[in-house]
Amino acid sequence: MPNPTPSELQARLARLASHFAMREKAEEPPSHIGADSVDAREVLGGRGRYWLRSVGYSPREPWGETLVEGAFDDCLRDGLRVPFNLLDQRVPLSECLFVDCETTGLSGGAGTVAFLIAVGQFNGTEFIVDQYFLPDLSDEAAVLDELASRFDAAQAVVTYNGSSFDLPLLEGRFNFWRLDPTFRELPHLDLLWPTRAIFKQRIQSCSLSNVEQQLLRIARVEDLPGSQVPEVYFEYLRNGFSPRLHAVFEHNRLDVVSLFVYAVWLDQRAHPERPTLESPDDLRALAGYWYRHRHHIPALLALDEAAKRVMDSTQIAAVHRLRGHIHKRARDYDTAHEEWCKAAAGSPGDYSVAEELAKHLEHRRRDYPAALNIVSQALTALEFRSMIGDPSLDNLRDRLLIRQARLLRKQSGS
Repeated sequence: MPNPTPSELQARLARLASHFAMREKAEEPPSHIGADSVDAREVLGGRGRYWLRSVGYSPREPWGETLVEGAFDDCLRDGLRVPFNLLDQRVPLSECLFVDCETTGLSGGAGTVAFLIAVGQFNGTEFIVDQYFLPDLSDEAAVLDELASRFDAAQAVVTYNGSSFDLPLLEGRFNFWRLDPTFRELPHLDLLWPTRAIFKQRIQSCSLSNVEQQLLRIARVEDLPGSQVPEVYFEYLRNGFSPRLHAVFEHNRLDVVSLFVYAVWLDQRAHPERPTLESPDDLRALAGYWYRHRHHIPALLALDEAAKRVMDSTQIAAVHRLRGHIHKRARDYDTAHEEWCKAAAGSPGDYSVAEELAKHLEHRRRDYPAALNIVSQALTALEFRSMIGDPSLDNLRDRLLIRQARLLRKQSGS
């Protein structure tokens, strides 16, 4: 085969160069995508620009397997309880802002910026989620100016873990741009805290995604993991484009709608006068929550509701034990003693109940032999537990030994 001439080689090289140029152009992503790529619009503020995406959700439509229409009507009439542990402080639903931030770092700290902030608010007919996005970090002040006006017009803020993450982060960014973080003065409902108090024993993880699955029966499809969100934004800043940016917007939107639905759902299910939680363990945990906040009547109502559920002997004993503590705090010592006797009958190995019974017999009834008998039985059982290598009750054992010695002295003195 004859060697190609210089002119033929030049023609071949030109064709190859054209081929590779077309291939590179086809593979090159579009540069600096616009707001319309995520169904948003660009807004020019006084100190920069931002993207704004607004999406509506009807509270009368199901969210996953959860329909909150009845609870929504009650909440619309009575308002949302903010904070959750205050029974009388209710805020009109339309005056609550539901806030969630997507940030450049998951651990917070200096330099972390909220590049996408969702603010949800009920407008009378729909729950509108407004999402504010920073196309460039230098535009942050424009978004914070808009947020400041939204907070100034609201009466309360609702978040999930916002007291530890979202609000301190926003406060730091407000201070950086010489803005007054007045939102810190608003009543704040952080739903993470009542969730941990009421449901943690049963559902273990109290992340919003697990709350969706376990309580609201929502299964997200192809949702972007939160750990990947900062990576997507940095990819967008480097290239002006990220194929996953729309997924970040959807993740943020779903978080806020779930926050709204869960707030309404929890407000009704954990109502202080009409609790309707299905699990007896949840109802008992709710009673413990009210008890710790010194709301004794709601605590007893929650235990009454738990008693209507099917429970085993251990659960029944736990209900009686908590009733005993509530009556003791109310200085109804005889009723407390009756409840602890029922708890001891259902759970003989409950040493804390034995200690309460001994206290009552010693200090209220002055029945030292009976109190000493209970303490001695508890100590015998604890000795067996220590022999098999269980040191978890050493502190209780020490207290019972002190009580036993005191009872022996009182009994011999009498």
